Formats: sequence, C-alpha cells, structure tokens
Amino acid sequence: MTSNISESKVLELASYTGRMILQNGGEVYRAEDVIERVGRHFGYDIDTFVTLTCIVVSLKGSDEKYYSQVTRIKSRDLNLNKIHEINDLIRHIHEYSYDDFFKELKEREEKFCLGFYRFVLGCTMIGATFPVLFNAWINEILIGGIGGFIIGLLLTFLNKYEVNSVITNIIGGIVCSTIACIATYLGYTEHTSTVIISDLMIFVPGIAFVNTIRDLTSGDLIAGTSRFTEVIMVAAALAVGTGIVLKTYMSLGGIVY
Repeated sequence: MTSNISESKVLELASYTGRMILQNGGEVYRAEDVIERVGRHFGYDIDTFVTLTCIVVSLKGSDEKYYSQVTRIKSRDLNLNKIHEINDLIRHIHEYSYDDFFKELKEREEKFCLGFYRFVLGCTMIGATFPVLFNAWINEILIGGIGGFIIGLLLTFLNKYEVNSVITNIIGGIVCSTIACIATYLGYTEHTSTVIISDLMIFVPGIAFVNTIRDLTSGDLIAGTSRFTEVIMVAAALAVGTGIVLKTYMSLGGIVY
C-alpha cells in the first residue's frame, strides 16, 4: 500500500504500537511484528530492533533518506487484555485512517486498565485459593486471603509512587512472611510455609519466565537473557525479604512449620 503519510508520523505510530505491546508484558518478537505490520500498511519497509528497555525503528523514505526513532521503555506491567486488543486492532488496520487508528490505540491504552478494586480482589483471591492446593484448612485460606488483600493495597501504593521493583519485591517478601509468622505465633495456623508460599504467588513472574523461553527460542537472545535476569532478580528479592523475617522470627524463639 502506498501512502502519503510522512515518514516521521509512521515512525511515531509504529513505535507507539510496539511500546504498548512491550510495556504490557508482550514478547519482543510480537512487538517487532506489529511495528513491521504498521510500516507495511503505510507503504514502508521498516527495520526494528527491540529490547526490554528500548525500541529502535528505522525506515527508508521516498526521498531515499533514512529516518529512525528511538523509544525508551522505562517501566513494564502485565495486561494481557490490552495486548489482545492491540493485536485485534492491528488485524483490522486497513479499516482505519492514520488519525483514527492512532486514536483507537490511545483509547485502548486508557480503557483497558486494571482498576483498583479488581486488582485488590484478584490479589485476595490468589492468596485465598493457593492454600487449597496444599490441602490446607479454612484457617490458612482466611489468612492467605487477608495477606493477599494487604498485599494488593501495598502494591497499589508502591506502584503509585513508582517504587523500584527490587525494593517492591523485598517489601512484598517481608509482608508475606510477617503475616504468616504472626498468624503462627497467635496459634491460628500450623502451616506457616503454606501461607507464605500462597501470598508469594502474587509476586512470582510466571508469565515473564514463559516469555523468556519464547524470546530465546525465537532467536532474541539479548531480550531473553535480559528477561531471565529480571526473573532471577525478582526471585532473589522475594527470598531476601522472606528470609529476613523468618530469621528474625526464629531468633526470637518462634517456630516455623
């Protein structure tokens, strides 16, 4: 398709689309694919290089000059619903003009966000349902649910002020183990580890690990290695936070079951 849209506008739209994919938990190859598809739709053959923290997009204009744009990725989240909406929009890009397509992208970025109540409810459900997998009793289910509720509130507060992810996970590990140790000390449970593991599942980067494997198998070694390092850092931060509380609790004479 031949287009009269300027090179700078195509670069802006393509980079914006790729950034939305990457910031919401999408794989690197998926971000590169949507960027190239946007370029082809407007008649440009786009070359792109995507990592977890940067998107580089380049194309050859009608004047035989090369144009490029670099987009910095400063934060990433997980919103599979938003990724699905963007992919669906890309499949129907031929139905929109440039301005209408850009408008639709921005509307989906603002519309498909996880609200406060849904987020806290989800954390509560995770904390309350995982003890069932360990054949725990109602006590552990209730304690896990309370822990999930508190963690949901905590994460909302920390995300609001954009606290570093390592610090967030260390604090998360501290909160999870503190709740479990207090419940054990008060005699409400004898399954301390079950409660800790159940609440820690809120922080476990399962999808990030899956994306690591998909990036590596698709040949994106830099992105795969970077994402794997990020997963290891999350696990280490959770272990540090949990270990601090457990060590302190046992030093004071507490028993961990």
